[in-house]
Amino acid sequence: MEVRAEPRAVAGFRFAGVAAGLKREPARKDLGLIVADTPAAAAGIFTTNQVKAAPVTLARQRLRAGRLRAVAANSGSANCFTGKAGMKLAQYSCAAVAAELGCEEEAVVPCSTGVIGHLYDLEKYRAGVREACAALSPQAMADFAMAIMTTDTIPKLASTTIRIGGAPVAIAGAAKGAGMIAPNMATMLAFIVTDAAIPAAALRRALRDAAARSFNAITVDGDMSTNDTLLLLASGAAANRSPDARELAAFGDAVGAVAHSLARQLVYDGEGASKFVTVEVRGARSPSDAARVARQIANSPLVKTAFFGNDPNVGRITAAAGACGVRFDPERLELWVDKVRIAARGMILTEALSQAAQAMRQREFSVRLDLKQGSARFSMMTCDLSYDYVRINAEYTT
Repeated sequence: MEVRAEPRAVAGFRFAGVAAGLKREPARKDLGLIVADTPAAAAGIFTTNQVKAAPVTLARQRLRAGRLRAVAANSGSANCFTGKAGMKLAQYSCAAVAAELGCEEEAVVPCSTGVIGHLYDLEKYRAGVREACAALSPQAMADFAMAIMTTDTIPKLASTTIRIGGAPVAIAGAAKGAGMIAPNMATMLAFIVTDAAIPAAALRRALRDAAARSFNAITVDGDMSTNDTLLLLASGAAANRSPDARELAAFGDAVGAVAHSLARQLVYDGEGASKFVTVEVRGARSPSDAARVARQIANSPLVKTAFFGNDPNVGRITAAAGACGVRFDPERLELWVDKVRIAARGMILTEALSQAAQAMRQREFSVRLDLKQGSARFSMMTCDLSYDYVRINAEYTT
């Protein structure tokens, strides 16, 4: 299966992205729509942060029905920590979309991203909705992806095709995110659409499994957002026959592949990032142990600054691993940077450090820690922590 980092038309869906003036830079796109020609089966996963944005609360409520007509996503304002006014704004925003499309308000879900504690201008939003509805096109997924960007430097897109139930099926997605990226989930908005005829229950399973291997296995800075939303919509326009168990598994793999591509792009475009690093922990007693160790390493500011400095700092990596509460014998572990082993038998292999430092000068490299306690493994995608990350976030609201 080939996954391309590019948009694809998906039968049964139209997209738009316009500049509604919701951002400080009025010429930048800031309002995006995904519209299903007929009600689409839908599933979603949302932030687990106790501080949830009004759009998250409203979207979760409306998604219980398992079908949607439209997703309205804006950037520039998170509409979070905005009290009752924020919930009314989210409801009025959906009503504006529903009025233009001629559908029920409950079939529209909102998503917002941007500065917390701020409300956007509803009249500008309504005008933007009118413009976006007039611009809807099956070819406009890239415009939608640009409209949801905040500190992103590039739009994130991915697509693939498979065969299910005797018919070709398209799967495509768009996402945004560059900072406040950490499980569970990463700080982001992500949307995947397919023309497959798949029931909502199967969509939920596919999305849950895909998120575990992608959006819940990435980190930029260890901070969880208030607005994270991941949606999967299926139009059924491919008119495939009902899929069997094997085909459902293939569909889940394809959704997972698109999600993984999007998640990888989020980390690659992490705020101020100059390195993309895969942290793999293997040889753990259980998958949960492997995940805890990998996340501790991938989130450590000391480790991430060492990545930035091309420093194969064994002490920082092993100290992070040992701080997460998972029991292992440090005398048995082995640590690698790409193909260079830099620690074994409880000791630093000093003669290998210069070669490892050279490997860390690449834009992309891996760190592998083998605990030698069992057979379980888990991988995290992370990045370095640079001077630019501090600058971007020091100036975020000012």
